[in-house]
Amino acid sequence: MNDRDRLKARIDTLSPMAVRFVARLVDSLVDAPAPNTITPTWLTRHPEWVEYFGLAVSAHHGTTTEPLGLTSFETVFRNACEALEWSIDAPGSATRRFVDVTLTPADGTTRRLSLKSTAAKNLRERTAHVSKLTEAAWIQDVRSARARRLRTLELFRDYRAAVDAIVLLRAFREPGTIPNRYQLVEISSDLFKSLDDVPESAFAADGPVIDCPYGGLSSAAQVSIDRSDAKITIRRIQLAACTIHAEWRLVKSTTVSSSARAR
Repeated sequence: MNDRDRLKARIDTLSPMAVRFVARLVDSLVDAPAPNTITPTWLTRHPEWVEYFGLAVSAHHGTTTEPLGLTSFETVFRNACEALEWSIDAPGSATRRFVDVTLTPADGTTRRLSLKSTAAKNLRERTAHVSKLTEAAWIQDVRSARARRLRTLELFRDYRAAVDAIVLLRAFREPGTIPNRYQLVEISSDLFKSLDDVPESAFAADGPVIDCPYGGLSSAAQVSIDRSDAKITIRRIQLAACTIHAEWRLVKSTTVSSSARAR
């Protein structure tokens, strides 16, 4: 018995309501988004991975209008890798520092990734934003430019030693609708190497914003040391300095009902 026959046999054991639920889920898979644009990368050279991710996005929106959030994104990302039988570590705890997933795809190269997601309003086409790269309680304690520079460089050296890249899922949407497009972007941690060359004077402000030259760009991104929230934010990340793995355009954009908004 193949997978299709086993699925049919299992459906025959379900209640009428369960069959209705499965039918709705299957309907969402029929309309699964095909990738609109694909850059040949270590990830997208495996079309099965891209297909699985698109199916998971479609199944997600078969039951909700909410964007795929960080926890769901990590689950879908891991499941897509496992479907291809790639080597992948077990999920870490919520307090695991920096790295969310370590995997080894078919090419044999181990990659340590930090997964991020955003569905913020007015996402830009040419730049991205990571609202919280990591927390850093020391930000509120340091007072001198020298101490601020030393702690920042220490943090980013640790970060680059632990993380190969950030993988960011961006959900584009209009207010009150499901996302009409998802974009998967990879940001190399090498982008932060230039911080080692930043002079102490750049850290004089309580909340300095520091340009990061990379890939021939004078400012491929900006590191913002957010004193009020004790976190590191990465602003104005130039997509020209990143890898866009793929985009998925959803066929339909369902408006949230007034009753759903009232809840």
